[in-house]
Formats: sequence, C-alpha cells, structure tokens
Amino acid sequence: MITDQQITDALAKVAGRRTIFEGEWQQAPYPSHVHNGHKFAVLVEDPEIARLVLDRDTGEVLALAVGEDPDLVNRSLDRFVASAQTFEAACDEAESIDEDDDEALEANGERALEAIRAVDPDAVRGENQLWSTATEELGYGR
Repeated sequence: MITDQQITDALAKVAGRRTIFEGEWQQAPYPSHVHNGHKFAVLVEDPEIARLVLDRDTGEVLALAVGEDPDLVNRSLDRFVASAQTFEAACDEAESIDEDDDEALEANGERALEAIRAVDPDAVRGENQLWSTATEELGYGR
C-alpha cells in the first residue's frame, strides 16, 4: 500500500509545475474518493470535471472524469512523474520552435510520445489516453 509520504515525495518533483492535468494539487493527508466501491487517493482535483487519482493498492495513476470509469494514466506513480517530466521538457522545447514550423512541432510531439512510451508503454497504448492526446496536441503547437 502506498503511503501519503511516498505520494508526497514522488509528487514533489512535478506538483505545481506545468503538467497536463489541471486542477488543485492535493496535499497529505490525501483525500479519498470512492468510485464503484473502489477507494482512491485524490492527487489533483478539478471540481466537477475530473480527478487524478492513485490506486494505493496497485500503484496505478488514473484519470477519473465525472460520470466516467477510470482511465489509465500510468502504471505507477514513478512512471507518472517520469512521464510528466518528459512532457514538461517537451513543452519547454516547443517554446523554442517557431509556431509556423509545423514539421518541427510535430516531431517534438512525436519524440515526447516515444519518450513516454519508453517509460510506460501502457500509458500511450490508446490514442485517447491522456499522454497520447497531450503529445498529439503538443505536436499541433498547443
């Protein structure tokens, strides 16, 4: 079982920085959220839109949109942190690319996708998953 201290230590590397998941980053003790009888620790709360949650038993990080089933973000908290850091670096790179250079922007998004795939292949197995969508939009210059 993942403790609040383990969550805090891991999130210290990305919380409050530029990440793809918007909302209010929670602090220990992390609030619990029950969905379909399963209890999650809430990492980020975007009221009435979505939550970024952690399954303390499996270690998986999931996106939980209101009224939806959980969607895998990363297989572990460490992989989430690595993916978020990779994405942040790609966003920094995008800022140095001319906004009219579509090829360079697209290549940056593709590099970010491949880097996240190397960290956690399951995090980008589907085109509608959080990191897949984020890196695609990054490739469009957003």
